[in-house]
Amino acid sequence: MDLKYHLLSCIILSLILFPFYSYYSLLIFIFGFFIDVDHYLYDIIKTKNPSLINSYRMHINKNKILKDQLHIFHTIEFIILFILLTIISNNFYLILISMGLVLHLILDAIYYIYITKKNIELKQTRAFSLISWIKRN
Repeated sequence: MDLKYHLLSCIILSLILFPFYSYYSLLIFIFGFFIDVDHYLYDIIKTKNPSLINSYRMHINKNKILKDQLHIFHTIEFIILFILLTIISNNFYLILISMGLVLHLILDAIYYIYITKKNIELKQTRAFSLISWIKRN
């Protein structure tokens, strides 16, 4: 999904929640938007090139084939562990961070539903499970 949609939605949610959580609502923005840092981390490990600009250009190039990428913060294992930690700890900060994470993941899911309904072939795919990715690689 294009970063501008994540950016805009996180800003809107943070602004809506600002009257209730004050500046703590920035945690929703920060983690809802910057959770995609895992794309960059994977690229650094895979290509050994630390250029953020090259990484961004590679991901916005919809003709570039990038199959089975491991974006660790988007895996089901990470999501379950993080949500469980948030529920168990009942930590105020983790709750706000989880709001940003959930918003981000909902937007990603909407994007995948849209792509599926339009029968658009994705040339860039990611692993949804760390365990299954490890088994394949």
